[in-house]
Amino acid sequence: MDLLDNAYHNVYDSIASLDFQHVVRLVIVIGGYALMRNLAQRHLAKKHLERKVREGQADKAEQRQKDLVADPEGAESASDNAFGWGNKTRKRVKTQHKLLEEKIDELKKNQGSLDDDKDIEDLLED
Repeated sequence: MDLLDNAYHNVYDSIASLDFQHVVRLVIVIGGYALMRNLAQRHLAKKHLERKVREGQADKAEQRQKDLVADPEGAESASDNAFGWGNKTRKRVKTQHKLLEEKIDELKKNQGSLDDDKDIEDLLED
């Protein structure tokens, strides 16, 4: 109990000894701190948001770049533009032609297997 009594007297004496000049200083310091903290938080939030937007735009641009640039190793689709007369265009047309032939062969195989009666022969009774 003695500890609480001492704390109470110390706080009371500190507040009682404040004059007008100390009170004004205290209000200015606390108000300035609150104002500066709010301004700093807004500024940092704005910078964080701008950074996220820039990162998002960079990711989108990188993804667009990946979508636009054809993979030289992989098979290219038939929808690629075949305009031009260079070696690259001829190679692209050849790969498109190969892909188209492969797709046609697959469709013929699938269509042929659908029409075959071999699948249901074992289920038929004589």
